[in-house]
Amino acid sequence: ASGRAGTVLSVCVEICSAAMYLDDDPGVLISACLFGDGAGAAILTAAPVSGRRRIEWKRAGTLMSTGDRDELRFERRRGMLRNILTTAVPSLAAKHVEQVLTDGLARNEIARDDISGWILHAGGREILSAIRQRLGLSEEQTRWSAAILRDYGNVSSPCVYFVLQAALEERAPGGYWWMSSFGAGFSCHGVLLAVE
Repeated sequence: ASGRAGTVLSVCVEICSAAMYLDDDPGVLISACLFGDGAGAAILTAAPVSGRRRIEWKRAGTLMSTGDRDELRFERRRGMLRNILTTAVPSLAAKHVEQVLTDGLARNEIARDDISGWILHAGGREILSAIRQRLGLSEEQTRWSAAILRDYGNVSSPCVYFVLQAALEERAPGGYWWMSSFGAGFSCHGVLLAVE
């Protein structure tokens, strides 16, 4: 066998409401207001599907920064999940998104100026602002991420599927798009998409 599947179903489901925990910690209060439940899915296939835009998944990358683990994670308290969300998260997310992007561009042998679409997990208003500033992006370039955050909150891992759908529904021009997410651990992921 070639080791390749003809069709793959990717599913992301986050039930953030399962971590409903309240106390007077600012990170806990922000989490209670910010996070929402969400689900997204994509079917990846080696064969083009007629009548659909073609999105080719190029090289992907992941960064695990375990030294930053205590800045964004869950803990168990009184039998419940409590979200740890510190003030360092916006700058850490922006730094790690840039690191994964820089590595991804090098591995795909393209320049940042070649990216025409940005499919970014917003995380929160301050996080999206920090990413925008770090990458030198405009509000227009991150409008899909901002719209998803505004309409649904932070739905965690499915967020990038929501943002991708928004870009596709808007019939955004093809080219190279960068999709990036991050989360607890501290983990950050990115992939170059070639969109027709």
